Amino acid sequence: MSETRAVQRRTLPFKLSAPENDRLAVHVIYALYAANLVFQIPIILAVVIAYLKRGDVEGTYLETHIRWQIRTFWLWLLMTVIGGLTWWVLGLGFLLLGFAYLWLIYRVVKGWLRLSNEEAIDRPGDFF
Repeated sequence: MSETRAVQRRTLPFKLSAPENDRLAVHVIYALYAANLVFQIPIILAVVIAYLKRGDVEGTYLETHIRWQIRTFWLWLLMTVIGGLTWWVLGLGFLLLGFAYLWLIYRVVKGWLRLSNEEAIDRPGDFF
């Protein structure tokens, strides 16, 4: 006597194709940037995801967010490296590191709020 079992395929509650998940990916990148304030490693994962999603969001308002996020990473990294190297110079490095983290918070909050409202970043190449 042989039993046959019907194999049911489970479906995910979301689609994995790029257009449906582009906005979610940008939210995840902002979340990883925010987590960087505590854990330090997530920002590297975030910028890798941003570079991977860059082509998928081309021509949409999300493209400005990806550009904003990539620029945020590189400028933040530059400020933290310079701050770390000048830590011992009359507190200059300490001030620069503090500024770098406050600037990162500003960029994450501004970008995330605009993303939540489905708005583009006006000038993603600007410092502020």
